[in-house]
Amino acid sequence: MLMENKDIKALADRIYAEYSHLFPSLYPDIPLNTPMLNATLKKLKQNIDEDQLPGIMQRVELELAKRVSLSWKNYGTIAILLHYNYPEEDLVPVSLQRVIDLTRSLPNFNDTEMPDDEVINAIIYTWIGLRDEESYFEGDDNGD
Repeated sequence: MLMENKDIKALADRIYAEYSHLFPSLYPDIPLNTPMLNATLKKLKQNIDEDQLPGIMQRVELELAKRVSLSWKNYGTIAILLHYNYPEEDLVPVSLQRVIDLTRSLPNFNDTEMPDDEVINAIIYTWIGLRDEESYFEGDDNGD
């Protein structure tokens, strides 16, 4: 059974409340792991199949990414949000300035500093990796 959006939001709410000391994160990605998710699912009396865990983890991570305060050091989380908010963005010719502008348009992005090129490139490469990962799971219509 697929978890409804309200259930995902409840999971994210609980994780955010119980692990508030981890937010805002000093790391590139949202600090979410399988034991944390499993413990929260148990507390909320949510029984899921093991094969559903990766999808639920991804959805909760996105929900958390939408609500935590972000800075340039959170390039992994920024890439997740850009991937979600701009799925049609052509990443081959994307300019550094375009990535800066898109990032600054995120409602929970609060950093006023100018990032260096390495940070922007990390966002771009992570974003490309997310897109590549998604296309791998969708398969190829040519049978390749």
